[in-house]
Amino acid sequence: MAWRSLVLGYHGCDKTLVREIVSGQGELRPSRNDYDWLGEGSYFWEDSYDRAHRWAAKEKRTKPTAA
Repeated sequence: MAWRSLVLGYHGCDKTLVREIVSGQGELRPSRNDYDWLGEGSYFWEDSYDRAHRWAAKEKRTKPTAA
C-alpha cells in the first residue's frame, strides 16, 4: 500500500477569513459545540471541496452574521 504525501484539506469559510489567515492576520477559531463528535478543534473536509462548500453555504444560511 502506497502512502500519499499530500493531503488536501478544505475548510468551509469565506474569502475574508482566507485572506486573513494566509496573510498571517487571522486564525481559525476552534469549534466548541456539544455535538462535535471529534471534540474541540478546527475541522476540514479531506479531498472534498464540494462538501466543504456545501457545509459553508448551509452555515451562512442558518447562522446570524456578527455585527
